[in-house]
Amino acid sequence: MDAKVFGVLEGSADEPRIAYLRADATVGADVMAALPVDPVAVFRFSARCETSRCAQFDGHTCGLGRRIVEGLAPVVDALPPCQIRATCRWYAENLGAACLRCPQVVTLVPRDGSRLSRVAQIKAPSDT
Repeated sequence: MDAKVFGVLEGSADEPRIAYLRADATVGADVMAALPVDPVAVFRFSARCETSRCAQFDGHTCGLGRRIVEGLAPVVDALPPCQIRATCRWYAENLGAACLRCPQVVTLVPRDGSRLSRVAQIKAPSDT
C-alpha cells in the first residue's frame, strides 16, 4: 500500500488540524501496536492512488479530492509545508485549492454528520 505518515493530528474533535511533519518519519508496527488509540486517530496517512480499485475514483479523477475542494472552506492562507505534494493526486488535480483545505482532513473520518463527514461519503448514483 505504500502508506506514509505525513502529519500528526492536533486541534479538537470539532476542529481537527494536521501538524505536518517536516521530515520523513518511520512509525514501525511496534509503535503502532503500543499506541493506546487507533493510529489513524493520531496520524495522517497518505498512500499511493489505487485508481480504479478505489471507490473514490470516478474513472478520471479522485472524487474525494474534488468534494473536499467543493465542500470545505479553506483553513489556511498559504500552502502548508507538505512532504507529499509532489506525488499528491489531490494537488495534481486541484492545485493549491486542495492544500488550503487539507489541514482539516483526518484519516479516520467521523460519522457524525459534520461537514467533513458529509464530504467524505461516497455518493451512490441515485444520490446525485
